[in-house]
Amino acid sequence: MKRSALIACWISVVIAGIFLRFDQLSQRPFHADEATGARITASRMTSGDYKFDPIHYHGPLLSSLAIPLCEWKGEDVWPELTKHTLRLVPAIAGSLLLLVPLLWRKRFGDAPMLLATALLATSPLLVYYSRMFIHESLLVLLGMLALVSLIRFPRFGIPGLLIGLMFATKESFAISIIAWSGAAVLIAWENRKKIDRASCISAWENFRAPILVSLLAAAVSSAFFYTDGFRQPHGAIDAVRTFFVYKTVDGHGKAFPYYLQLLAWPMKSGGLWWFGTPVVILALIAFASSFRRDAESPSIVRFIAYAAAGHFAIYSIIAYKTPWLASLPWAHVCLLAGFAVAGFSRHRLPIKAALTLLVAACLISQFIQTRRATGRFASDERNPFAYVPTRNEIESLEPWLAKLRLAAPAISNEPIAVIGGDYWPLPWYLRSFKQIGYWPTQPAGLESRAIVFAMPETSDAVTARLEKTHVALPRGLRAGVTAQMYVRTDVWKLWMESDK
Repeated sequence: MKRSALIACWISVVIAGIFLRFDQLSQRPFHADEATGARITASRMTSGDYKFDPIHYHGPLLSSLAIPLCEWKGEDVWPELTKHTLRLVPAIAGSLLLLVPLLWRKRFGDAPMLLATALLATSPLLVYYSRMFIHESLLVLLGMLALVSLIRFPRFGIPGLLIGLMFATKESFAISIIAWSGAAVLIAWENRKKIDRASCISAWENFRAPILVSLLAAAVSSAFFYTDGFRQPHGAIDAVRTFFVYKTVDGHGKAFPYYLQLLAWPMKSGGLWWFGTPVVILALIAFASSFRRDAESPSIVRFIAYAAAGHFAIYSIIAYKTPWLASLPWAHVCLLAGFAVAGFSRHRLPIKAALTLLVAACLISQFIQTRRATGRFASDERNPFAYVPTRNEIESLEPWLAKLRLAAPAISNEPIAVIGGDYWPLPWYLRSFKQIGYWPTQPAGLESRAIVFAMPETSDAVTARLEKTHVALPRGLRAGVTAQMYVRTDVWKLWMESDK
């Protein structure tokens, strides 16, 4: 009966996590970064090859995995892509993440690993970015697998393969390497009295071959994707160059305690409370418990704690900050927090009761916040995880344009003009049009264009130019950003005369 109950608990937790990641997956508007990734994916399918851009974009693994899914569903060109298909990749990666603690179940027991899985399954941060077509969910999955494999499967090059795939996902994998290395140094320092020259030599002899194999696996696996299956050899060089030439977008600089305030400190945003404080408390309990004399595998627990702290320290020092960058460090915290219930049966009744209440409060609060973050407030500025969200009203643009084309069929063959910069995700919602021109400033012959979009920095000048030939219609684009849409007068008259 106990075994059946445990199996039922594992299945229930995993199913709940999968549900949170897949429920109404395509409902939220496309984020600007998602639209950019979708365009890269479509370009790769159309051209049949890939050339990595080390200045502006992340690794190729996300689009490499999305392409077969899109082709399988018959979405092999830009106008046919759908949000649901593209978001399947991160949603699947986020679901597979829930199985990672199972790799440690026999070593640490069901209770801590089941709790870790439940925390990963219901985390609003992790669930939210498992529903978004960006690289983070893949990086979290591969990073947590690499973390476990470094400790459990150090041989046969498995850690190197996973680290190479992390590199192929995103250049920020280097921060994880630094954080893990720093954690290993701290653990070695704590155990320095047990380490002597003979043990170091023995360890090197035992792990020399696995280390070399892992290094080779990391190099080959990452190079395979950056070089498009070794067809573009220069991609391997560009993959290294990205650490020196990559340019971040302005406007994302934040103070050092940003991640602390986002995840550990309760915040009230628009009348709603958001907090991960109970998870942090459980993680601190687990860390403190690792210093008990009867603690099991204390070095591993503290390694995870040091690695999590190292991640957050590095990301906090870097001025460029976004919520999704905290995903992999927070997954470390969730895994660490699971160890808070290790040895639960040995505790006295008051401690058991307190831990039970804390765990219940943690899971319930996370579930409520996750449903809120992925539901009604999925693209709302009050949601701290909806970073520079796309306005909900843009979802009506595509169907409205389809109706406009029925009223005035000729505009299907007329090019659309987009004036100004920083217009993403607008191209996603215009992808059914074959001819679209993007200009930083007004081009000649703008008055003849049937449809024109102007970004905020150009809208005044474009309005002055088109006020006699077009009808102006404001369209919400992103939080705090409104794009001005202009419809030529003759097209507008046809629209007004139609049945709509």
